[in-house]
Amino acid sequence: MSPEHKSDIKQKSHSPPHFPFEEPPFHLSMGLLKIPISEWFEIFDLKERAFQMNEKRKLLTDHHGDVFIADSSSLSASTEVLNLMLKHLPTIRPDLYSLNRNTLRLKPHTNFREELWSTNLKKNGIHPLDLAARLVQEDLIIMKPPDIKKTTSKGWCLAAGSVAFPSRWNLKEKFGLNMDIIHAPVPFYKDQVQATVNNFFNRMPCDEIYSRRNWSLYDNSYLRHDIVSGQPNKINQKPITSSNAGERLWLRVERQTLRKLKETGSILFTIRIHLRQLKHIVSFDGIATKLSKALSDLPPEMQAYKQTDMLADSAQAYLNKY
Repeated sequence: MSPEHKSDIKQKSHSPPHFPFEEPPFHLSMGLLKIPISEWFEIFDLKERAFQMNEKRKLLTDHHGDVFIADSSSLSASTEVLNLMLKHLPTIRPDLYSLNRNTLRLKPHTNFREELWSTNLKKNGIHPLDLAARLVQEDLIIMKPPDIKKTTSKGWCLAAGSVAFPSRWNLKEKFGLNMDIIHAPVPFYKDQVQATVNNFFNRMPCDEIYSRRNWSLYDNSYLRHDIVSGQPNKINQKPITSSNAGERLWLRVERQTLRKLKETGSILFTIRIHLRQLKHIVSFDGIATKLSKALSDLPPEMQAYKQTDMLADSAQAYLNKY
């Protein structure tokens, strides 16, 4: 691994709540953390788990074609993902999962009803990645490696995804595109991290797991922000001020993991959404100051991309009280 890769990966993990605010000056980076397999998926607050799992089921029922898409070439990688999860989840959380021959049981808890899923892919009639994503709160995405036999192959491509809770993007728009095109709207991506990302994907060791985190401020607690299907994504008409920002603003953190699959060489992304009202953020020692500084340090282009430009002043005025 090259020195630039090593400097971008820290050998430690973070437990929620996640406050991924970088120290000034601003610089876009991969921000990878190597994590143990026990931290592959995040299951903490069971009330939150029930809510997110139930929301995911509603979306898959009502908008399946928008939430789940898979190319036929991703079937082997999707099967590999499901098999890894079927082994992992009952081991790491036997209180919530049990596997008996060809049946996986999702055990009941408050606000979550028991579910039984057949794991026989020849009989259950469900795509393996679709099933895998129903087992956890995380969204799942499979990036397929470039085909060295094809001169038209242009990098790692999004070959399958189950994305119930996007953060201002749309799976259909990104499906089939490579990493460079997917991240083209991100300010500074091409100049600051594009080469590093592609090199890391190519050299990433199999079965090691890395995590990274993104953050932004939102004026609501909706989980799904799909820019195409008209999900809530606009600033509320009632002004947000330093007086009501604690109630009206939410810190939204995406905690992602990356794992290269040993059998197929594809990379699995998991995306877990954490939401906290600003009034709860300030109860953590020093976090109000860190978030205020992080907002101040964002370049105008990143403020606009994160859509914090219309919120930052009120948010900072509120945070600076603490």
